[in-house]
Amino acid sequence: MAAMTVPAQMREALDAGRAAAENRQPPKANPYRGDADTARERVLARMWRQGYQAGNPMPRNGVG
Repeated sequence: MAAMTVPAQMREALDAGRAAAENRQPPKANPYRGDADTARERVLARMWRQGYQAGNPMPRNGVG
């Protein structure tokens, strides 16, 4: 099986973040570290957060 490309991993992280929000998991469920040593993991953490925000029906800080 071939390794996933970074764009495919980004899409997967985005989808996983959205699914986590829709399943009412806490934001701490993010499996990626935003302060990781590698740029790849930092990007995946950011994509997961973006997916989470897209799937979260509650506005951030009560604004929006």
